[in-house]
Amino acid sequence: MSDAAPVAKPAKRIRSWPTMAAIVLLALYAVMSFSASLHKGPSFDEAEELAVGYDIWVHHDFRMEGANGDFIKRWATLPYLVTHPNPATTDNDYWRGAKAYRYGFEFFFQSGNKPEWLLLQGRFMALLIGLATGALIFWCARELFGTLGGLFALGLFTFSPHMLAFGSIVSTDMSACLTTLGSTWCIWRLLHRVTWARLIASVAFLGLLGLAKPTVMVIFPVTAILVLVKLWKGKPLEWRLGRPRIITSRKTQAGIFAALVLIHGLGSWTMLWAHYDFRYAASPRSDDPSIVFRVPPVSDPVDPRVAALMDWAGKMRLLPEGFLQGVHALLTSNDWRQSFMDGHWRIGGWTMFFPYTIFAKTSPALFLLIILGFTGWFLARHHGILPPSDHRPSTVPPFYESVPYFTLAVVYLASAMDQGVDIGHRHILPLYPLMYILGGGAMALLWPLARTLTRLMTVALLVWFAGESFVLYPNYLAYFSPLVGGPAQGYQHLIDSSLDWGMDLPALHDWLAEENPGNVTPVYLAYFGTDSPDYYGIKYNALPFYPDWRPHIPFGYGPGLYVISATLYESVYTLTFGPWNTQFERKYQLCLQEMEAYQSAEKDPALHAQLLQLHPEKYWDDEFGWFERLRFARLTAWLRHHKPTPLANVGYSILVWRLDLADLQAALFGPPPEINDDPVTYE
Repeated sequence: MSDAAPVAKPAKRIRSWPTMAAIVLLALYAVMSFSASLHKGPSFDEAEELAVGYDIWVHHDFRMEGANGDFIKRWATLPYLVTHPNPATTDNDYWRGAKAYRYGFEFFFQSGNKPEWLLLQGRFMALLIGLATGALIFWCARELFGTLGGLFALGLFTFSPHMLAFGSIVSTDMSACLTTLGSTWCIWRLLHRVTWARLIASVAFLGLLGLAKPTVMVIFPVTAILVLVKLWKGKPLEWRLGRPRIITSRKTQAGIFAALVLIHGLGSWTMLWAHYDFRYAASPRSDDPSIVFRVPPVSDPVDPRVAALMDWAGKMRLLPEGFLQGVHALLTSNDWRQSFMDGHWRIGGWTMFFPYTIFAKTSPALFLLIILGFTGWFLARHHGILPPSDHRPSTVPPFYESVPYFTLAVVYLASAMDQGVDIGHRHILPLYPLMYILGGGAMALLWPLARTLTRLMTVALLVWFAGESFVLYPNYLAYFSPLVGGPAQGYQHLIDSSLDWGMDLPALHDWLAEENPGNVTPVYLAYFGTDSPDYYGIKYNALPFYPDWRPHIPFGYGPGLYVISATLYESVYTLTFGPWNTQFERKYQLCLQEMEAYQSAEKDPALHAQLLQLHPEKYWDDEFGWFERLRFARLTAWLRHHKPTPLANVGYSILVWRLDLADLQAALFGPPPEINDDPVTYE
């Protein structure tokens, strides 16, 4: 018997640091995004999204905001099925008339619920979608550029102000990022290797995309291009359903792809019907004619061919009524939207709106990192072989493997530019994960080839990119490039959900408590959003709001703090849209005379009766409404010209001025602050 000890097998090296690094980055993202959301009130859409989602679960009602964010509505309100908040009532015009935003306001502030608790639950569920998006970005970049490339891409995602902002907001945007990227990635992989796992994942992602946002239509041209590229290159198809085989015939592949398209169509169609409870009628009580769909205030014509197709789909019961009505509402509301960009106004927006928002709201550091990454990709292709590494591919990935990401980027941007929904940078948010995958991931190819100076520059750019988010915390939505003046100047370039989404009333409350303790100085507030200043105990005189649910109480402007949301400061979503002009000035002077006459007559009953004989009370109410809005518009025009720098910029979205009697006299009764009679054009 031998005394020799058995030879021990060499210990297997544990290379877990990339996994741990990815987990740490995702955890850091979760902390930064979710903690920032705790400082913010509900965004313009959140109360509506959560109220409608809960209405779907509780009342099986599919009339309100159909076909737009059904996935996030259902997903974000899942906790409500356990915590059981009080639903908004259904015995009022808000619910019966499908007035979703007003219904959401009641759910949050008038139903005995705690708004913070409602938000916390919904935003936690939204955060899970953000984390899934980050994990998918890491996976896609790792598949293309190796583990190091995945970490570079995930790092850009983690510190992106846009991903941080929308990662914990209940909106359609992050779910659109996840499902568009997931669908494109799954389809491309399925075109090369057909397995049960890939097929199920692809059908599931496509079904969720159909429920996430109307951008589902983008996947059709993307898929067509990917199929054509695959067939053109003639690469083999690996078949793993049943007996494994390799298919090289383009004709056979085309037949398989056609069958896969049919399977995907049936799968997503089934998921859509499942969301609508496999019921055609949208109303929970279709026998009650008082329960109706929302009627938009302005309706654009729909292409007759599209209208005929939708009518046919309804008559044949091919699609649920709620989905068809939701698509119709979206198609009839895009072209008339009021848009603002870089000091200009337009109905329907600009073709170059989204390229401009990319320039204005993207960090120069990210642009430079993408350039460096692509340079590294080119140089690596030139060398052909990379130095050995466990965390990146030994050979450089060909351009062919990046086709799905470039295709999605081009098609998505082209579609957004054509749609004319120029109300927010968020509508092109799905482009950013593609930037992180391609530009960030390619950094893994540059790193082994770079010299010391290039590596130092790369590190400096990464620190710059991450540092911007740390400095901006918690106001991620307000990120603007230093090339356009940074977040402090953002309101001069873009408004609405690019900057001002109504979320900064908590910050305004804190600012007023510090700067105006005891409410010594009167506050005049013009607020854009669906949050409630009354809920936070803010004492104010109400200037025009949007949306405007308050009763109109006449009052005069006096010295004080004038607190104005950036969107209303730029005269957007108002009856006086755009710059001050001759028509507005003429109407203002007429209303001013009538208001002075009415005010004087209130002291004389006989004269007051004569005015009511001349015009009924409703006429005077309407005139006061016009006067109130014209007076406010004249004030904001004066501020734009005479006091362009506010006293404070709360959250970068709520502007504050301290005005005295002389300022108000000049603004309201002096010469017109501007006369710009150039017509507000239509794109």
